[in-house]
Amino acid sequence: METDMRTNRMQSDRNQARLVESSSDRGQQGLTLVEAVIALLVTIVGLVSLAGLFTIAMKTNASSRNMTTATVLAQDKLEALGTVTFARLVDPAKMVANPKQHGSDDAFIVGSLEADTWGGDDSYYFDKIILAGRDDIEPEGTITVVRPDGTAETRRPDGTVANTNPFPDDRISYSRRWVIMSSSEGEPADRRLTVAVRVKSEYATEGRAPELVDLYTVLTGQ
Repeated sequence: METDMRTNRMQSDRNQARLVESSSDRGQQGLTLVEAVIALLVTIVGLVSLAGLFTIAMKTNASSRNMTTATVLAQDKLEALGTVTFARLVDPAKMVANPKQHGSDDAFIVGSLEADTWGGDDSYYFDKIILAGRDDIEPEGTITVVRPDGTAETRRPDGTVANTNPFPDDRISYSRRWVIMSSSEGEPADRRLTVAVRVKSEYATEGRAPELVDLYTVLTGQ
């Protein structure tokens, strides 16, 4: 009898131990599942954040490229204007009194940085620039300058130059405008000229103002 009772107690103890172990296993399995879900959520949040940073980085890189290109194009125009004879740049027949003058250094003006402007002798002070991209109709990096008089110049990366515009008429990458301001000395040859060039990116970047670059130089007849 006692032997049977001891046997029953031992069996009961073993059953209780199994129940405790089973309950513990279920608890551990449940905890592991919760941890996995939390880890997954943390990973998703991290990936979303990285995606946002990647998008910002791409926009920043694109903006930097636009600014660099605009600066080069503005410098190119300044250098071209620097090769024009001083007498032609300061020609009083082209200039008018500057309605926004701040002093004697900008008493006369021709051109504009804000609007497409023609001079009194049908000279122009603006043009547009087309830059070929990847998989474009011209090799990537090709630059075409289209002038208001209908002429154009296309420069390809291989160094070849063509006096044509291979792009559609409504295509534009950058607008370029320039202005020449003159001081008020009586003799045009004694005047000082301030030349400014503005290049503005016409790429549409959502949520950002167009990148633009202004470059200035001062010229004298001496």
